[in-house]
Amino acid sequence: MSSSAVAHDLAQAAPATCTVPGLISHRGYPAATGTENTLPAFQRALEAGSDRVELDVRFTKDHRPVLMHDATVNRTTTATGRVADMTLAQFRALRTADGRHPPTLGQALRLLRGKTEETLVELKQVPDAADRRSLQDLYRRLSASTWASLTSFSPSALRAVRSIPARKGLLSVSAPRVALAKEFSFVAVRYDNLSRARVREYRAADATIYAWTPNNPSAWQRLGDYGVHRIVTDQTPAYLAWAAQGCRS
Repeated sequence: MSSSAVAHDLAQAAPATCTVPGLISHRGYPAATGTENTLPAFQRALEAGSDRVELDVRFTKDHRPVLMHDATVNRTTTATGRVADMTLAQFRALRTADGRHPPTLGQALRLLRGKTEETLVELKQVPDAADRRSLQDLYRRLSASTWASLTSFSPSALRAVRSIPARKGLLSVSAPRVALAKEFSFVAVRYDNLSRARVREYRAADATIYAWTPNNPSAWQRLGDYGVHRIVTDQTPAYLAWAAQGCRS
């Protein structure tokens, strides 16, 4: 049996009262496919047992939301150039090193709809009015607001999409003030900048806290002991196996 199947079986067997942090698969499960933010990466995360994934969105020159972490396509495709300078047709023609097409947000959400409890859609830029209309139309057509949260490091980006009635999450390298955290549905903080005291303050204020992106059991255990609600990680099967074992103990 594959490690993904074992992790999935362990996750299914975990007690409903399990209190370890929930999993969010970072950019899908690219370690299994070699490519991040692609449909196969999300499919492999689902097959491994994940019910929450994270993805990155930018907008093309003609205001279409597409999946790409970097401002340029240089690192993850065989082409070069800025996403913002490409039309949707040019973006669709791109290939990753293993021959895959980076998807549009619509393609990713259609794959994930009905298969995830939550999808985190990270806005890598502040949408302009045309970008926002395109995103809002997509959310409306797919009824995505109930399950596809919008996140960003930029409060301005989250304000720009306030007309979309999805949960909003603030991403941060450092732990923001509790008052700021309370303004959003959740905050996601770099894991090595979270302390037990700050997590305790968040929880006392009924603020929801996610941690990104720890990839080893010692960090998962520490954050679980702190009381974070969810962990964003690249190691989907390993995390599920660790979490299931923690629930059994």
